[in-house]
Amino acid sequence: MIIPGAKLKFFIIPFLLLSAIYAPKAFAQSTSSPYSRYGIGDVNNKTFGQGFAMGGATLAVQNDTIPQTFSQFFSNSNPASYSGVQFTTAELGLNYNRMRLQSTDTRKNVNNASFGYVAVVLPFKRWWGTSFGLIPFSSVGYNVIDDQVIPNVGTVDYTYEGSGGVSQAYIGTALKPFYGLPRMFLASDKYRYLVSRKDKTREQIYDDRRKAKRMLNGRKLLKAASFGGNASYLFGNILNSRTSVFSTSSTFNTRTGTTTRFGDVYFDYGFQIAYTIDSVRKHNPMYNRDSARLDPRYDSVIKYRYRDLEENVQLLFGANFAAQTDINAKIDSLSVTYFHSPAGYDIVKDTVEFVEGHKGTVTLPLSFGVGIGFKKGTRWLVAADFSMQNWSSFQAFNQTQGLKNSMRMSLGAQYIPKRDSKNFLKRVNYRFGGRYMQTSLELKNSQLSEYSLTVGFGIPVAVSPKTGSFSMVNIGFEIGERGTVNNGLIKEQFFRTTIGFTINDRWFQKAKFD
Repeated sequence: MIIPGAKLKFFIIPFLLLSAIYAPKAFAQSTSSPYSRYGIGDVNNKTFGQGFAMGGATLAVQNDTIPQTFSQFFSNSNPASYSGVQFTTAELGLNYNRMRLQSTDTRKNVNNASFGYVAVVLPFKRWWGTSFGLIPFSSVGYNVIDDQVIPNVGTVDYTYEGSGGVSQAYIGTALKPFYGLPRMFLASDKYRYLVSRKDKTREQIYDDRRKAKRMLNGRKLLKAASFGGNASYLFGNILNSRTSVFSTSSTFNTRTGTTTRFGDVYFDYGFQIAYTIDSVRKHNPMYNRDSARLDPRYDSVIKYRYRDLEENVQLLFGANFAAQTDINAKIDSLSVTYFHSPAGYDIVKDTVEFVEGHKGTVTLPLSFGVGIGFKKGTRWLVAADFSMQNWSSFQAFNQTQGLKNSMRMSLGAQYIPKRDSKNFLKRVNYRFGGRYMQTSLELKNSQLSEYSLTVGFGIPVAVSPKTGSFSMVNIGFEIGERGTVNNGLIKEQFFRTTIGFTINDRWFQKAKFD
C-alpha cells in the first residue's frame, strides 16, 4: 500500500534523523578489502538501486520526461538529475557483500552487511528540484598479516588493521534555467509572423515555417538543459594500526595506532541535457517547387514526408565535476613498545610517541566524468559513462602514498516490456550492465584493475491510479574481481547485493475544487 503524502512526511523526517546517528557506524562495516588501507579507503561509486544494476552508468540518465513510466530516477553522482523528478521520492538502500580473498597459497571468505544510503528528492517546480541525504563516501576495513625475514634481526610478523570510513551528508539542487523558452517563443510576435500566410509567396511560407520549426526545436533543446550542484559535509573516523612482533625476545615489539578524524565541506557539480525526437522526415521524390502546396497536418510545404514515431526517442548527455579539495582533518597517534608476559597478555614498556589533535588536511583529487544515453519510449534505456580521478595528487598531512590516476567505464541498460500491462512480469524493470576500472593502486609494479557484471530488477509494488504515485523495490546483483595473485598480491572475487526501497508521492500541489 502506498504511503500518502502526509504520512510519508512523518516517515521520512524521523528516519533521516535516526540515519544520521547510526549510519556512520554501519557504513564502516561495508568492506573487508586489504586494498582499503590506501588513501581514504574504498571510494563509493555513488549509485542508488537503479544505477547499481546498470553497471553504475548514471551520469546521463534523468527522470523520464515521458510520463507514467514508473521509473523515477535520480542520482547523487550527477546532481543535475534532481530537476527532472516529478514525484517526491524517498530512497533507502541496504547492501550485502561477500568477498573471497585469494593469494598464491591461502583463501578466505568474508561477509559484510551494511546500511547503503538514504536520500530524498523534492520537486518544487517542473524546472527545479532539491535533494538531501546520507551516503558513504569511503569505507575502510582490513586485517593483513605479512611475515618478513630481516638480516641480523630475524623473523618479524607485521599486522596491519584498519576500520571506519568517511560519510557524506549532502544537500543539492538543480535548475532548468531555460525551461520556459518554448512557451515564450510560441507566444511571441515573431513566431506568429513566421507561421502566418499573409502577403507571402509559397516559397516564403515554406522558408519561414521551416525557420520557425528550427527555432522552436532549438528552444526545446535548451529547455531540457539542467544544471545542479551538491554541498556536502564529509565526516567520520579512519582507524589504522600497525603491529611488529619480533621473533627474538631481546627486541621489544612495537604497535602504532592512528585515528584520522574528518570534518569539512565538499562541492561537486553536474550538467544534463536531453533531445527528444518524436517524428522523422523522409524526402518526397514527388516534390515540385513550382507546384508546392501546404499540408494542413504539418502546416508546412510538402518537401518531406513526416512520420510520427510510435515511441519517442531521447538522446541523453550528462557530465559531472569536482575540483581538487583540501579537507580539514585531525590525527591522533600513539606508538608504544611492549612485550608478551608469561601470562599471555601485553605489557607496555615505553611510549615512543603520542600526538593528539594534530591538525592538517587531506587532499581529495579532481574528478570528472561524461555520460551518454539513448531512451526509446518507456521500454528501452541504454547508458554509458566514462570518468577519471586524479589520485596522483592525493596527500594526507603532506604525505603522498604513490597513488595513480584512476579511470572507470560503465555500460548499462533497462528494459520494461509493457508498463501498463496486467501481466506483472511485463511491468518489472529488467536491468543489466558491466563496468571496468583501472584503480588508483600500483603495487609491485602492477596497477590493479577491477571489472564486474551486474543484473537487477525494479519491482513495482503499489500504484495509485488517481495520482500516478507508486512504490518500487530495486534489487541489484554484482559479481566481479579486483587484483591478482601475481607478485605476492591478493585477488578479490566479490558478490554484492543491493536492495533499495523507493517511495514516490505527489507533494506541493494546490488543491482544486469543482
